[in-house]
Amino acid sequence: MKKITYLIVLSLALMLTGSCSSDDDAGSDVNDSALVGSWGATESEDGATLQVTVTFNANQSGRSVIVTTFGGETETETENFSWSTNGNKLTVESSSEGTEVLTYSISGNRLTLTDSDGFSTVLTKL
Repeated sequence: MKKITYLIVLSLALMLTGSCSSDDDAGSDVNDSALVGSWGATESEDGATLQVTVTFNANQSGRSVIVTTFGGETETETENFSWSTNGNKLTVESSSEGTEVLTYSISGNRLTLTDSDGFSTVLTKL
């Protein structure tokens, strides 16, 4: 079970805390403001709980916090990043994870992020 939990955490961490190429402001999308704020998801399975919180700031900086609890032990991983959008593409940049370009959509209070492998994560506005 620890291996499954680790893979889930690793997948989300890589997807949510990737890094970004140098985009100029001309590529920014008017939907930037819709991303601003905190988004989260919590999942529990077989005694393991995974809680993800991603905050997009108006100055295009952000932070992801992933908290994993299993067997009474809790691990927290925090990553700062910068972000930009172009159409429905979200580019995320951090110093430790490299460049990640995700497809995103917002419907009501739900943000769906899809990576290049087709893996989707749905976060709810907090």
